[in-house]
Amino acid sequence: MPDTVVLDSPPAPRRRLLTLLEKAVAALHPARWGALVLALVLVGAWATHWWSPAPATALLRMQHAQQIVTTTGGQALERSTTLVQLPFRQTRSLPPEQTLWFRWNLDLKAAADPRSGLSGVYFEQICGAARIWFNGRLMFERGRLNAPDAADCLEPILVALPADLLHAGRNQLDLQLAAHGVPQVVSASHAGLVSPVLMGDYRTLDQMRRHQQAFNVSATMALATVVACVGLAALGLGVASQLPYLGYFGAASLGWALVCALMLGATLPLPPLWTQWLMSTVVPPVAVAGMLFLLRYCGLRLSGLELSMALQCLVVPLSLLVAGPERLHMVAPPWFMILAIEMLVTIGAFLHRAWALSRPDFWVGATALMAGAVTLLSEWLLPDGPVLLVGKHAISVLLITMFAGMVWRMQLLFQSALQAAEQARQMAERRAHDVQADMEQNFGQMAELRVEQVTARERKRIAADLHDDLGAKLLTIVHTSESERIATLAREALEEMRLSVRGLTGRAVQLGDAIGDWRSEVMMRLSQGGVELAWDTPDDLLMSERALSARAYVQTTRILREAVSNVLKHSGGSNCEISIRLEANDFELIISDNGKGIPMELDGKLDRGHGMSTMKGRAKQLQGQCLVESGPGYGTTIRLTLPL
Repeated sequence: MPDTVVLDSPPAPRRRLLTLLEKAVAALHPARWGALVLALVLVGAWATHWWSPAPATALLRMQHAQQIVTTTGGQALERSTTLVQLPFRQTRSLPPEQTLWFRWNLDLKAAADPRSGLSGVYFEQICGAARIWFNGRLMFERGRLNAPDAADCLEPILVALPADLLHAGRNQLDLQLAAHGVPQVVSASHAGLVSPVLMGDYRTLDQMRRHQQAFNVSATMALATVVACVGLAALGLGVASQLPYLGYFGAASLGWALVCALMLGATLPLPPLWTQWLMSTVVPPVAVAGMLFLLRYCGLRLSGLELSMALQCLVVPLSLLVAGPERLHMVAPPWFMILAIEMLVTIGAFLHRAWALSRPDFWVGATALMAGAVTLLSEWLLPDGPVLLVGKHAISVLLITMFAGMVWRMQLLFQSALQAAEQARQMAERRAHDVQADMEQNFGQMAELRVEQVTARERKRIAADLHDDLGAKLLTIVHTSESERIATLAREALEEMRLSVRGLTGRAVQLGDAIGDWRSEVMMRLSQGGVELAWDTPDDLLMSERALSARAYVQTTRILREAVSNVLKHSGGSNCEISIRLEANDFELIISDNGKGIPMELDGKLDRGHGMSTMKGRAKQLQGQCLVESGPGYGTTIRLTLPL
């Protein structure tokens, strides 16, 4: 079994953070995207609300106004009254002691009938601090005239006109505006602006106002909130998975959510012009984070290019700071154009590399771009009124779609990793099973080896006892017995005992040594019995390094002795031929004589006489065979075959 490794657990705060991140990652499973789907459904509902047409009611549209420049005391400057066409864009800022007014003179044929419903005045867009009077009464006020905010640009303005204010004949509508000129804002759409004025039924105008506010404010806020959640989720995934590109994507998403918040007029303890500068300085890091995300996502790491991008995040704020709030528009748009070109080039490089290396990642990026393009097209075509900062919805939708695609891609990779891990687990189990089987086999072999060692020691002990006790006594009988027969029997018993002792020792015998021992013994016995010996053994067999086990040597010797004894006692022959061969891995011993053979009355019962069954039994113990060939007057042949 493998050793158990105990790892130190991380500190408690870090462990809690990892637990929260794991839960966040689990919450991003596609089956749990209900919140994101709900947000998209709400956005779709708002879009349906935008597209619903307003009631066809007669409205008075005023596309010209008298522009008057006055002092702070309200006195009109000389030659300051001009007729301007709406929408009017303020191209330059006025001195602090001057105020800009717009005036409309309305000639009504009759006073308003209270039963005809409430009337109203609707401005699709007014950028800057504004005050609205009707017939000398203040009806609406937004922002501070001495410190206008460029973010006061998104919400349309609808002023209700009570029936008692509408007079037959001449009526006067005045707008006092304090705003920044184009040079002081990041985007020209944040400069002072007055749109055409609509006057008519309040309910009709209110529906138009809600459409416009839903598009420019509510949808932007909803999408920015979703993007912020996406950014936090991406950062959590980046920490949990240790993938740098997710960190860059999270930073870009959170940065874009911050830009949207600044565009929506987030309250900061800064002067309005410095808020514009802050928004300009946030855009470069957001763009750089987005480009680094694309480069990391497709596996590109260009140190020089990344360093130049990082330097841009420092150079852009410094250049804006040097230019100052009064020349902000001269510096910011060129930088934004450069960043836009860099972003387009990076997107092209990402798509090219993803197409070559990973088609699923290519389709994730292409789908996000198509979603952004469709949203951008809808921003241009769908709204009836003015659109502030075209593209803000498209970027948010692009980020949301890209994140959804990445999570889908990660889900596929996670499933593939799970399958690979399962395969690896199964393979590890098989390997563990094989290792366990090998260990059990080795243990069995070790046990068998241990038994063999114990058996060998016991055999050696028995052999030593036989040699020391029985051998010594038999040798004494051989030398001291007066009877020749007793001495001969004792000598044979001594030789048999020595052969048994040799088998018990377990030492293998070289084939050449065994053949030499057999030949000398057989030659001596046959010569004493008057039988001529013909020994046939190849020379290469005598020099062979092959060996017989101790057991095979002992049993072969006993078979050979039994066969020679039969030749001497029963054959009556004068010649005996012995040949030894080695065929492949088989040892073959052939013993033939020219005697009278086995009598006819024993035909079919060769195993019962002359020790034949004993010889065959010994051969069978060695997984070999012993064949007997004999006939009256033809002699006898014994063939012994043993596997080596």
